[in-house]
Amino acid sequence: MVLSGALCFRMKDAALKVLYLQDNQLLAGGLKAGKVIKGEEIRVVPNRSLDAKFSPVILGVQGGSQCLSCGTGQEPILKLESVNIMELYHGAKESKSFTFYRRDTGLTSSFESAAYPGWFLCTMPEADQPLRLTQLPKDASWDDPITDFYFQPCD
Repeated sequence: MVLSGALCFRMKDAALKVLYLQDNQLLAGGLKAGKVIKGEEIRVVPNRSLDAKFSPVILGVQGGSQCLSCGTGQEPILKLESVNIMELYHGAKESKSFTFYRRDTGLTSSFESAAYPGWFLCTMPEADQPLRLTQLPKDASWDDPITDFYFQPCD
């Protein structure tokens, strides 16, 4: 099956902070100037160049005109890059720097970088902090980054 357009989702972390766009950066929070934030529409397509059993997905914002990337350096750096999500979907390249393996764990999902195995999308316990990448700690504590997300279709 070939998609004609990207699917639309909204993401909240396990602490129920929504992802929203501010100054070309995805942040996680709940209130802004006393108003509830609806959250950014996250555009999603599968990466057809990688093994489907690992659920590889490409995540975009701004209608899919910018996509989350881990970069190509020695260490991953999460950023938004101006690239059309549908061009990545239809392209023949692996596009690993734009790809995350979605792992469903009951009601939530985690997203592991395809280019940097062991690195996961995360938020911080404090509100209004940027979405970033982390390696999972061996012993979890209350102030660890949050790597589980609710991934719900847009209204």
